[in-house]
Amino acid sequence: MSAVRPPVKFWTFTVLAGAALLVYLFATAPEALTSERSQKHTMSTEEAMTILAQENDFTRTLFTKEIVGKGKAQGLKFDEAWADANVIAGPLPALFLRGVADELSMSDLPIQLYLGSDFPIESSNKFKSLQLEKFKAMRLTLEPQHFIDPDTGEHVSMFPDFASAPACVSCHNEHVRTTKSDWVLGDLMGATTWSYPEDSVTTDEFMSMVVEYRKGVESVWGQYLEELEELGDGQRPEIGDKWPSNGLYIPDHTALRDSIDQLASGPLFMALMEKAAL
Repeated sequence: MSAVRPPVKFWTFTVLAGAALLVYLFATAPEALTSERSQKHTMSTEEAMTILAQENDFTRTLFTKEIVGKGKAQGLKFDEAWADANVIAGPLPALFLRGVADELSMSDLPIQLYLGSDFPIESSNKFKSLQLEKFKAMRLTLEPQHFIDPDTGEHVSMFPDFASAPACVSCHNEHVRTTKSDWVLGDLMGATTWSYPEDSVTTDEFMSMVVEYRKGVESVWGQYLEELEELGDGQRPEIGDKWPSNGLYIPDHTALRDSIDQLASGPLFMALMEKAAL
């Protein structure tokens, strides 16, 4: 698989309006204090991770339902060995997230993303120690868990990862290495875990996080589109503004970003408005 040069300008542009809105909201919000910290327009790491987790949920759900689920119905293949040179397939949902997480880890930002579970297919994704304790608490409340890792000092936010589509359930139940084969729709399957070394971020830092996350999605998506180009006539979907629900189609970069924005822009705007009102 050859390297992909993602159209960074396009994906960066999609967050510029949000950045301008965020800066405006923070700059015009009433200041209760005139401290140096308030003048920097900071938000807590927990708040930043919560907003990022929302966009991640929208992106993964869209990919799982509309690409993997409906793509399989059109004959498209998705495989855990999708990155191998001799395999022409797309990434499974968990591997799509891992690809984005890998891209984030290579950025200049000290932010990490990880998908874990108490019943993972890959043993390396099994929660241990404090994270396992927090995940057990999540199973009882189904609420996010926020804490400081005593070993690293990093601020950690864990968000529930539910079985949101039939493709999630069937894949995990039927996998040869599964450690649990009775998943059903709506089950809490694991948790997406974000970590960051500071307790707060500036608006600039937050928007950099959004940009890097979206660049990660863009990079993984570009790799998948390259794989599709290797398919023969009759098997290769048309890449453009249509989706697998319409036939043998796959959205291009613009169509994917537009759909994610339609899902995420409302909640993002409301979250920023709530923050600005504090």
